[in-house]
Amino acid sequence: MSEQLLYEVLAEAYNKEFADFDNAPRHRFSHSHKVKMRRLFAGYTAAPTTRPRIKLKYVWIAIILACLLVITGGVIMFFADGFKGIVHTDHIRLYVSDVEGSPETIEKSYFLSVLPEGFTLEHYTTGYSFNTFVYRNNEGKGIFFTQYVKNEFDPYVNNVGVEFTETTVNGYNAIYAEHSKDGFTDSIIFWDGGDYVFKLSGSGSKEYIKELAEKNEMAGLKGTE
Repeated sequence: MSEQLLYEVLAEAYNKEFADFDNAPRHRFSHSHKVKMRRLFAGYTAAPTTRPRIKLKYVWIAIILACLLVITGGVIMFFADGFKGIVHTDHIRLYVSDVEGSPETIEKSYFLSVLPEGFTLEHYTTGYSFNTFVYRNNEGKGIFFTQYVKNEFDPYVNNVGVEFTETTVNGYNAIYAEHSKDGFTDSIIFWDGGDYVFKLSGSGSKEYIKELAEKNEMAGLKGTE
């Protein structure tokens, strides 16, 4: 169950729970009862009190928030132009913002038309919702290119020591990130290419990976029906 759906369910339950309470007619005491009460409490000044229903509402709101935190593990949302995501402690689950009118399956496969010197296609995997192409050079360094159907795009991306940055790839909305450890740097970039979402990753700086993505978009990603 998504956070938004859970919130809507709890909010609906809250509204239903308190609708009758808030709208119920107030109880009216008889005149004789009021006279007896005034005599009983004559000389005393009652401290201001808060209506119990207000307190109950705050308790209910606290319950809603607590449920959201328990169910989602305290996650927060990530937003960027063209993308959104659910942030966890060790990863982000990404989604594309606009899926309207996009193909339901891979109707045309795309692969890289521009490669750095020494890189060749090692192998590829195709499916109904995504295709992945792996390119390597003689040193064993890899470049990974994936094409996603938009409504099936939901990768888990490591965010430990990684900061995602909004950018563009030849005018397309994109986000990229760089991760460095033990002297090695790996980078990744996602961009919304219109009908599909593309991911390019590999060894090197994020500027290097972004430049490679832009060169391929400029040259026209090669496609097969």
